[in-house]
Amino acid sequence: MSVFDHIIKKNSNASRKNRRSWSSRAGQHSRLCLRYASRNEYMQMNNSMNMVNNSVLETDLALLRRNAESIVRAIPAGTKLLPVLKCDAYGLGAAEIARVLEPLEAVAGFAVAHVSEGLALRNAGITKDILVMSSALPWQLSAAVEANLTLACGRAGFASELQAAAEAAGKPAAIHIKIDTGLHRIGFAPEELGGLLEELKNAPSLRVTGTFSHFSDTSDAALCAREYAVYLRALDALRAAGIEPGLRHVACSAASEQYPEYCLDAVRVGRRLFMDAPTAPRGDILEVSTWRSFVTMVHPRRAGEQIGYGGAVTLAHDALIATVGVGYGDGLNPALASAKAPVLIGGKRCTLLACCMDQCLIDVTGTDCRPGDEVVFFGYDRFGNCLPSQEVALLIGGDEGCGLTAALSPRVVRAYSS
Repeated sequence: MSVFDHIIKKNSNASRKNRRSWSSRAGQHSRLCLRYASRNEYMQMNNSMNMVNNSVLETDLALLRRNAESIVRAIPAGTKLLPVLKCDAYGLGAAEIARVLEPLEAVAGFAVAHVSEGLALRNAGITKDILVMSSALPWQLSAAVEANLTLACGRAGFASELQAAAEAAGKPAAIHIKIDTGLHRIGFAPEELGGLLEELKNAPSLRVTGTFSHFSDTSDAALCAREYAVYLRALDALRAAGIEPGLRHVACSAASEQYPEYCLDAVRVGRRLFMDAPTAPRGDILEVSTWRSFVTMVHPRRAGEQIGYGGAVTLAHDALIATVGVGYGDGLNPALASAKAPVLIGGKRCTLLACCMDQCLIDVTGTDCRPGDEVVFFGYDRFGNCLPSQEVALLIGGDEGCGLTAALSPRVVRAYSS
């Protein structure tokens, strides 16, 4: 079996059968070939495959599994994983990611942001628990109950609304109570739980299966300790009222890396599954995704010439400029051009100069760059080099590389290797 045995074009209008047909035609486009083929072999391979897409986000599912297993070894024994697959798994493709992770014993279930995301996972065949972390709206509850989604209960009146939906469906509904410890997004402060407790007395169809919170700033250890104390007070209040908190979880990716004492019954890991910590890499998590495109034109320019809209850059020296068929319409942040972000071409770091909607311009001076050459915006090139997404994100003030992957548009084909 090829190490690139599944390439799936994201197309909501295409049937699964059609996606598999497209996949089989591209099955020889292996990660190993991408990394180590000669330039001629690489171009011949793309020609034979009918590569019509300008760029690909490739996710290595074997590395994903490795990262999950590494996290399990690093967190306290008995703590479960709750992979966060919101925003289509940060742009990587939630269904494919969930299918890889669901068989792992350490995975207790999955977390998403919205009901629609939970329904998409159910439609993809995912059967483990799915927690919707945002506050669902009344008209979304019927579908959520029918799909056996677990809903965050974090506002007054929600339990009563969900009870009505569950009663109408003739089946129970599960909730995780959200505690607001300082982020002030959704949730109950401990002193606000009285109203919820009254609602729950009149909600026989609801089952409390978890209680959770989210730290407002994991870089501040003292603040996290204060917020954790608030969470513990809320647990005490629930128990005093005869309600067991169920699955306790407060730690996100960053908290799970920094504070093992807060890992509790489960940790919600999103970014940590896909890339290392942004400012203090631990080395135990590998980049799982690569965004690649191709050079479409190479042209020499003279010192003093301006390139890009509005003369974005005035060249300080004679330069060789590569045009690449990717722009902000694909999700390439124009701020990366202002930051002179690196990209990988021909095994070397080159500089991004200007970004348009559909194309960008890169300084490839000193290389033998040619049309058709691979361009890597983050991830691995065919020479085995890695440009971490975290490094790229930090150039524009982003705190995590998942902000780059989540911004990629549907025009970037998603592909998977194993």
